[in-house]
Amino acid sequence: MTISAFLSRFTAIVCLACSTVAHATDYPLTVTDLAGRQVTIEHEPKRIVLQDGRDIFSLALLDREDPFARIAVWNNIIKRSDPNTWQVFEKQWPKTSAQAVDMQFGDDGDMNLEAVVAGKPDLLVFQLRARKSLEGAGVERKLAALNIPAIYVDSDLDPVPNSQKSVALLGKVLNREARASEYLDFYTARLAQVDKLIAEQDKRPLVFVEAKAGQGGASSCCFTHGDVYWGKLVQAAGGDNLGSRLLPGATGDVTLETVISKKPDVYVMSGTKFPGNTSISPPFGFGPTVSQAAIDKSMGQLLKRPGMAQLQATQQHRVFGVYHQFYASSWNILAVEYLTQAFYPNAAERLDPAASTHALLGMTGLGEVPMILFGHASE
Repeated sequence: MTISAFLSRFTAIVCLACSTVAHATDYPLTVTDLAGRQVTIEHEPKRIVLQDGRDIFSLALLDREDPFARIAVWNNIIKRSDPNTWQVFEKQWPKTSAQAVDMQFGDDGDMNLEAVVAGKPDLLVFQLRARKSLEGAGVERKLAALNIPAIYVDSDLDPVPNSQKSVALLGKVLNREARASEYLDFYTARLAQVDKLIAEQDKRPLVFVEAKAGQGGASSCCFTHGDVYWGKLVQAAGGDNLGSRLLPGATGDVTLETVISKKPDVYVMSGTKFPGNTSISPPFGFGPTVSQAAIDKSMGQLLKRPGMAQLQATQQHRVFGVYHQFYASSWNILAVEYLTQAFYPNAAERLDPAASTHALLGMTGLGEVPMILFGHASE
């Protein structure tokens, strides 16, 4: 090798190292979490606790080589509520996916703090919706006394702005800022397209979301979300969420007769392969066992429930299906893009959620996996 060639290669290596350092997080680090709390992180976390296992979707973006590598204790909601998708993660990372202790925390954050601390974590990640419960149990105070940092993130109470903030926060805390920025650039570019399309419309369609459609069997209807979760995603996609008008709280059941009387323009069913013999929920999700025929059959069964034919949305062929876990995932931009396309069919060609899904998977360690995340009952 000539001297000039050696110097050229050496310079390239040095520049690459400089680039890597430029994106590295400097510790100790003080951040402001989604609860507005200032939290100091002394070193890069290596053993973390996830109060909500659906934050694995964020880690798949940030720790794409192995999103389980840092998890010491967690709440594996995916395994219990979405076995198709869990099988994909388990197959991709067969050793590490089984290493973390599944504490099965309550949805509001209930936890055995002594057992969590026994896992020797150096960071706890909580969802913002659990804060009231955790404060009531003195968890924040006890963790502070043990010098174990905890941060709040949010992907469901106000999912569009807060999932972006949460990915940015996790990227900084976990020393993955460059990857967080890559996803946020992807997210904001697609959201800008959605916002531009919505701004050009004269009227928002009235939308009803039947969350977890069919989970309780063929006779169950109609569980929905108010001004959180799917309700916020509907609004971000340019719809007027009927559940926000009907519910006094975050979630609840509405009679089908009430929904029929309100004449929603669009009816959305969220679903996945919930466990149990009674569920006929559309099995949207990831993995080789995901079947278009099974999804079509399920949506057809749900449309045959007494009263469904009386819905204006059914009569106008505006019944759609979507992967349920999007409502609590940082990947929710895919749902927003798809719903906007469903709400404004005359402008549908300007959005391409399938291409966005493909691009997003390219940013993770999941690679190319079979998936069906959206559906139209009239197809």
